[in-house]
Amino acid sequence: MNDNIIINDLFMRKESALDALSDKYSRLYNDVIRQIVHDECDVKECANDVLLAVWNSIPPNKPENLSSYVCKIARRIGIDRLRYIKRQKRDPDYLVALSELNDCFTSGDRLESFDDKNEVIRTALSDFIRELEPRVQILFVRRYIYLESVDSLSKRFGIKENNISAMLYRARKRLKKRLESKGVSV
Repeated sequence: MNDNIIINDLFMRKESALDALSDKYSRLYNDVIRQIVHDECDVKECANDVLLAVWNSIPPNKPENLSSYVCKIARRIGIDRLRYIKRQKRDPDYLVALSELNDCFTSGDRLESFDDKNEVIRTALSDFIRELEPRVQILFVRRYIYLESVDSLSKRFGIKENNISAMLYRARKRLKKRLESKGVSV
């Protein structure tokens, strides 16, 4: 279907215009979104939001180039979704990092439940980080405090991902022993 026909149908509020838009451009706007958010569930949700945004913006807007207009909307929605994920700490890297560290704790001492009563854990963790070799300390903090992915750390420091994973694994094992010695049930 021609872009002008789709735009005119949107102006006349015909729902069939959304089907035509989806048929013609879904691959394009899904690719734009996928470059920003990598989770397929988020891509599908954003794709639906793109159609809704186009429906709500035409009229009053009458784009000259429909594909560019749809891509612009898709990009904005993808970026908004990524910001939401990062802000709410729903980032998969965040979840992986937490699950790696949670192996050092029992279910009653999970990192998500840190509060004032866990001062022993905080102190032990802080002391442990200070005593790490500088390179491991930086990797540990960037991975588990700033929640940076292993891939990103590898690129940033020029160290193979396997080596970073091994260093972090050994550090977590030492942390587990440290917590056991402080009386934290592990």
